[in-house]
Amino acid sequence: MQSDSSKRCWNWLLVLGLLIAGCSEQSNETDAVTMDEVTFNMGWLPQGSSSGVIVAMGLGFFEDVGINVEAARGFGSIRTVNEVDQGMFDFANTDLVAVVLNRSNGGRTRLIGAINGRWPGGLCFVKERHQILEPADLTGLKVGGGPLSPMQVMVPVWLERNGLPGDSVTLMQLDPAIVVGALLEETIDVSECWLGASIPIFQKRAAEAGLTIGWLEYANFNFDIYGNGLVTSDRMIADNPDLVQRFVEASFRGYDYVVEHTEEAAAIIVGLHPVLDKDIVLQQLQETIASMNDHKNVSWLEEDKIARTLEILRSAYDIDAAVGVDDIYTTAFLEHKSGPRAEE
Repeated sequence: MQSDSSKRCWNWLLVLGLLIAGCSEQSNETDAVTMDEVTFNMGWLPQGSSSGVIVAMGLGFFEDVGINVEAARGFGSIRTVNEVDQGMFDFANTDLVAVVLNRSNGGRTRLIGAINGRWPGGLCFVKERHQILEPADLTGLKVGGGPLSPMQVMVPVWLERNGLPGDSVTLMQLDPAIVVGALLEETIDVSECWLGASIPIFQKRAAEAGLTIGWLEYANFNFDIYGNGLVTSDRMIADNPDLVQRFVEASFRGYDYVVEHTEEAAAIIVGLHPVLDKDIVLQQLQETIASMNDHKNVSWLEEDKIARTLEILRSAYDIDAAVGVDDIYTTAFLEHKSGPRAEE
């Protein structure tokens, strides 16, 4: 039989254990309460340009800074940035074109970090049918793309910047779901396509048909502007700058991981989105890396390049004259690192 003193010891140990467990549960509840809930719009399906955020989610980088992220697919840049402006999402992956158009129409969104240091768009064609080495080779051809794609407005401007009439090509508006098929079936001669997104899909479908895809990149012909980046609203920046800072830091930690561990990053993305083709994802990541700023300053935004982008967009769209360079971006949440390009 246990002595009274022994029973008292056991009772105290039981009470102490319950107290410790209670403190642990209270601590966990407190941690859960202090985690910030954030929504992120990928701009389209999971792909190269949104890869850093997806990888940061998979590796717990956001949890490290007290954020839970819920990511959702998007339906194109224009709709995505408007949804951020309306408060439907806190952050998004979208392009500077959409931000400028949003501001011009009274919106209040802003680019807070670069993903594509250069415009990732271009035109795909079938090599067995056409030899297209420069913009002049497009003359007289039918070019297809989505009805809301910047291509519909930007291609004429791009042609003019290269000394050609804006109507040198015939622009066709197609459902994005049929663009690849339309090119392969010769409904169109040339189609819009994007580094880090659709080019690997074009190439795979073409290879299945015994064809080869060629590619003419806008950026190689007098079109040095920013592409996609992380975007939020002025409201979010004013109300919770610390949250914006933490989101940006964790996101670009994810993009750094994509640069340094590309194959592992592709595996993480496919693990989170099993319907994706790992080979396509890997190529999307490689293409996205190629379109980034140098490794030390992946996220950085240069004022002169922002200004050049805005100038080109003014020639393509009816932009409100009141929209200025300082309205469409900020580097307040970025760190510019000095030194040569990192090669690791």
